Amino acid sequence: MISIRNVVKTYGSGDTAVHAIKNATIEIEKGEIFGVIGFSGAGKSSLIRCVNLLERPTSGSVVINGTDLTKLSQDQLRQARRKIGMIFQHFNLLSSSTVFENVAAPLRLNKTPKEVIRKKVTELLELVGLAHRAQAYPSQLSGGQKQRVAIARALANDPEILLCDEATSALDPQTTESILDLLLDINKKYNLTIMLITHEMHVVKKICDRVAVMEEGGVVETGTVLDIFSRPQQMTTKNFIRSIFDDQLPEGLLDRVHHVPGSRLVRLTFIGESTGHPVLAELTEKFQLKPNILFGHITQIKDTPFGYLVIAINGDSTVLDKAVDYVKQQGIGAEVIEHV
Repeated sequence: MISIRNVVKTYGSGDTAVHAIKNATIEIEKGEIFGVIGFSGAGKSSLIRCVNLLERPTSGSVVINGTDLTKLSQDQLRQARRKIGMIFQHFNLLSSSTVFENVAAPLRLNKTPKEVIRKKVTELLELVGLAHRAQAYPSQLSGGQKQRVAIARALANDPEILLCDEATSALDPQTTESILDLLLDINKKYNLTIMLITHEMHVVKKICDRVAVMEEGGVVETGTVLDIFSRPQQMTTKNFIRSIFDDQLPEGLLDRVHHVPGSRLVRLTFIGESTGHPVLAELTEKFQLKPNILFGHITQIKDTPFGYLVIAINGDSTVLDKAVDYVKQQGIGAEVIEHV
């Protein structure tokens, strides 16, 4: 659905040039929710604005459903943009217009008949839970309600793609949850392809299927959210994951096992159904080990449970090797992180 190929975006020229995007390539499938995450200045906003050519790439191509937008005339681009909705961090609502009028604005620009506008806007306000606020003005709405209006407006032309530019970063945590739930519902109901940028790993964890990590204008890592969480490759990715899922052993933890020669610290990683596997009981029963749980965490990545335990086990090295191999055979990640 979206193919970003070798995109470069440079602002200015010469010694003062700012290289916002450096040779970025991303492929996004129809119907998926794709996240782009990075710290401030990573190039995320520039990249998403290149998708609908609010920013024209310096080089490279942006192909939407088989059409390269960079090669279209202005009239052709205007038509193509009707199938690309966009929501912003600060809502961008018309302050002098009612909720109904804000949602109706893109339909009126397209000279849609009044009766069709009335029906469509009513349906969209029902969808986002604001039918009772149709005649209110933006100044009378909360931040979450304003974003719901912006989402309804973005859906007015029945887009195939929804671009979200830091859509939840101006909202409190509870409101963020409700907006993310709404985006999930819209994705499922309309099979809408959603590309969102964020600096919040929680957003990626809750709703994204795949994610790209950006750093200094480049895409440094791409994969499914589960892959990124379970096997992060880049330090930037690891830092994001630690913001909600700290896998660093608490200071002083090793002191609890240092007095047992031959102990091993093992990190067990559980994904999906393996989270219900009685692996510690099996280590006791099959290998006569006594695992000592030192540290752990479990979370939900979209619809999949994911977590880990750090355990200490001690005994004969041959038995410990067999125990670790057995755990891996059960579909559970097992990494020896320290020999004591």
